[in-house]
Amino acid sequence: MTATGRQKRMTFVTAFLLSLIFVLIIHRPGTGMGVHPPESPWKFAVISDTQDDNKEMINKSCINDTVLRTIAEDISREKPDFVLVAGDLVNGWFRNGGTGYATQYENWKKAMAAVYQSGIEVYPIRGNHDSGPERLALPPLPSHLEPPADTPVVLKKVFQNAFSESYIPRNGPVHEKGLTFRFRHRNALIVGMDQFTAGQHRVNQAWLDRQLVENRLPHVFIFGHEPAFGAGHPDNLAFFPEERDLFWNGIGKAGARIYFCGHDHFYNRALIPDQAGNPIRQIIAGTGGGPLKKWSGVYKDGNRVKGEYHNGDHHGYVLVTVEGTEVTVTWKALVSPGPPNVWRVLDSFTYSISGEKETSC
Repeated sequence: MTATGRQKRMTFVTAFLLSLIFVLIIHRPGTGMGVHPPESPWKFAVISDTQDDNKEMINKSCINDTVLRTIAEDISREKPDFVLVAGDLVNGWFRNGGTGYATQYENWKKAMAAVYQSGIEVYPIRGNHDSGPERLALPPLPSHLEPPADTPVVLKKVFQNAFSESYIPRNGPVHEKGLTFRFRHRNALIVGMDQFTAGQHRVNQAWLDRQLVENRLPHVFIFGHEPAFGAGHPDNLAFFPEERDLFWNGIGKAGARIYFCGHDHFYNRALIPDQAGNPIRQIIAGTGGGPLKKWSGVYKDGNRVKGEYHNGDHHGYVLVTVEGTEVTVTWKALVSPGPPNVWRVLDSFTYSISGEKETSC
């Protein structure tokens, strides 16, 4: 073979190897990137607090069937890559009318059928209704509402069994498998935090720090059930303010710019910089079906929290679109239940992780 022939062959082999490396990179397992170019836009949805009201009824479904089904149908039309569920899926242990825990989650999945049947993955974490009575910030329960002593253990097992889909990671701390987890999708790291295993109103900070240190993806989204900064309920992460601040400063340092949560039955967007001044927004999206609540508008942490938008009049859900360095967060409100159902975007804001753009409307 001539020198020219060998050179051509080496050029071909080099090009082939580079192409093979590129294919392996975009198909590498555990990233969620698939065949999508890293810069192509993608989106996900966030819902929370889809439980029923607290009225005493025998054999109640323990979810707001009508609202949750309507939300699921609209999500399926939006075609997000996945759905995050920030807890309180069902009534759980509280005023459940005798409906068993497993049956409650079966009812929840039936109401979410439009999402599941569309092939959209669902990633739920627990709320207080999914885990057991609060024992620190609230007054003791009256005896007629006190559940059996083994309720937290039973609820935990039922939840883990109900959401055992193979795509839900089991990479959380030892006692939080399937409850706390992280996964990668395209150009983002998503972390769901259980707040009821390491102690109420607490997260496993050591585990979270490790995930954040190891991350190399530009976008970071964190979700949990309780607000980090109190709004309506007194039982939230702020019950332990120093630990809450470690959590907040940790996610800010890692590049997270949003913390999604629920617990309070309204929608609220607030800007709360961390200690270093990194802008982080707390999005309370507890509008998935639970009885809507009024709120005074006074944050329990005072001027540290800057409220940007609030709505306690409508049920709805959050839709997040990621495009390159930009993230657009919208809250879709069910302004007129149907038929026909009328949806309207009542809050929207965009930020860039490059710090070059931030708009809201």
